[in-house]
Amino acid sequence: MQILDWIKKDDGNPDHPMRSPAAAAKLLAELRKAEPLAALKDLTAWLDAIKAIPDRDERLRCEILSHIEEASYRHLSVLLAQYFAKQPGKQAEREASWHPLNNFLVELTVALCKSAVHLLREAATDPSLKPPAAADAVRALHACRMLLKFHLVRYLGVPPVLWRMAYSVHRNAESADCAGLPVRMHAVQKTATTVNQELLRLLMLQSCTPEMLTPEQIEVADWAIEQLGDDFTLRPPGTADNPFCFDPTGEGPPRRAASLAPNPDAGHRYFGIGTGYEALGRIHKQLATTGTAEIGTFGKALAPQVQLSAIQHLVGFLGAAPAYAPPERTPATGTLKVTHGYAQTWQHLSTAGTAKMVLTLAEDGDVPAQAPEAWALKDTGGHEIGAEIPQRLGDAVRCGDVVCVSPGDKDGYWLGVIRALHAESARGLHASIFIIGRNPRALSLRPVITKDEENAFSENSARQFAFNSVRAIILSDGSTPTQPANMLLPPEHWKDGRVFEATVGEAVRYLRCGRLLRRGDDYVRATFERAAPP
Repeated sequence: MQILDWIKKDDGNPDHPMRSPAAAAKLLAELRKAEPLAALKDLTAWLDAIKAIPDRDERLRCEILSHIEEASYRHLSVLLAQYFAKQPGKQAEREASWHPLNNFLVELTVALCKSAVHLLREAATDPSLKPPAAADAVRALHACRMLLKFHLVRYLGVPPVLWRMAYSVHRNAESADCAGLPVRMHAVQKTATTVNQELLRLLMLQSCTPEMLTPEQIEVADWAIEQLGDDFTLRPPGTADNPFCFDPTGEGPPRRAASLAPNPDAGHRYFGIGTGYEALGRIHKQLATTGTAEIGTFGKALAPQVQLSAIQHLVGFLGAAPAYAPPERTPATGTLKVTHGYAQTWQHLSTAGTAKMVLTLAEDGDVPAQAPEAWALKDTGGHEIGAEIPQRLGDAVRCGDVVCVSPGDKDGYWLGVIRALHAESARGLHASIFIIGRNPRALSLRPVITKDEENAFSENSARQFAFNSVRAIILSDGSTPTQPANMLLPPEHWKDGRVFEATVGEAVRYLRCGRLLRRGDDYVRATFERAAPP
C-alpha cells in the first residue's frame, strides 16, 4: 500500500507516476504477477489517482490509462474464466469476485470514455492529436465490450450509460475525422484497428442474441467477432439498408431494423455483418468437417462442439433474418415443479408415475436425487413457457440445460430445454423453456457390443451380467408424423449407428442411433430407428 499512497500524493517530481507514463508503466508491469483480485484492488486505486491529473494534461492521462488497461488484461481473463464453465463448489468464489471485478470494469470504462471524448474534442482543432485520440477511443470501446461480455456471461443487461458513453465516443471520433483512422490499441500489438471497427464489434456482440448462448459460447462468439470485425459494415447517416440499427444520440442497445418502420431520416445508424457472413460460413463448414477452423481455437481451450455450436448460432442470428423469433407471450401465474440437469431429470422420470410401467433395469443414479425446485410461472406462448428461477440457484442454470417440468395441477411431466435466459439485478433469472417432449419416458438401454468392440467382455457376458447400461429418455417413438423418433443420451454413449437393446414390459427391442440433433453439456439429442436383432 505504500506505493499506492505515494501515487496519490503528487509532490511535483517529474518522475512521479502521475507525471511520467514511463514510470507508471514500470510500476504497473509489476502488478501483472500479482493475485488477480489483489491486483484489481491496486488498479482501482490507480484509476482513482489519475482523477487528479488536470484536464490540460489529457494526453498524459490517456497514456497512463492505456498502461492500466494493459496491466489488467491477464487478471480480467483469469477472473472472467470462472464464469465460462460450470465448476461445482466454485459458486461462492465466483460471487466473491463479482463485485470487485464489476466495479473495476465500470470505473475503467468510464475513465477511458471520458478521456477519449475530451481528447477527441481537442483533436477536432489540432490534427496532431488525432492518432492518440483515436487510440484512446479504441481502448474505450474495447473496455465497453469487455464490460458488456462480463454482464452477458451472467445474462445481465448492461446499464444504459454504457451505450450512451460508447455512442458519444464514436460521435466525437467522427466529428474529429478520425473514426476510420487505423491505430494500434497498445504499442506492443501488431495489428491495427479503427474506432468504427471497435464500435461494430461492440454492437455485434449485443446483436447476436447472446441470451440464447452459454457463457462458453459467448466467449467463442466474442473471439470470432474480434477476428471478423474488419469485415463488418457501418452505413452512413440516411442509409437504411442493413439488418441492424442504433440511435447514436440515445442510450438504448442496438436492435434489428425490422422492429422499426423504415425511415432513413429518423437519425438511426444502420450496420451489419457485411462480408463477415461468408467468412462465418467457411468457419462453420471447417469446424463441422474437421473440428478446426482458420481462426484456430478462438484463443481458448474450449471444446470443438462449443466452438461449432457458437459459430452455428452466429450464422443463424447475424444474417438478414434471425433463425428463430420468440412467439407471442400471454402472462400466466402458478408454480412449476422443476428438476434441472440430465442426471436429475432421468432419476425423476424413472420413479415418476407413468414412467414406472416402461422402466426396466433401473439403477441408482450417479448423484443424489434432489427434490424438484419451485419455479414461478410467468408466461406461455407456442411451445414455450416462461419461468422465474429462484435467485439462490445463482449461475447454476445455463442456456441449453435440460429440465423436467411438472406443469402445475396437470398430470404428467414435460421435458424442456432452456432456450434463453435474462437476469435482473436483485432478482432471479427469467428462463424461456422450450418444451421438446410432453410424454418423456426414462429407459435403461444396453449397448450391443459388436465383434470389433469385444475386449474383456463379449456380447453374451454383457447380456448375462446386465452391466454398462445407458440412461436414456425417449421423447418420441416416431408414431406421430410431426416428430421423428428421437431420444436423449449421455454424450459419451452417442455414436451414429450404435445399437441399443431395450426391454419394454416383456418385449425386447433394438434401437439404432441416428443423426445428432443437439449437444448439451450433459446430454445429446439424437434420432433413432427400430433395428433387427443382431
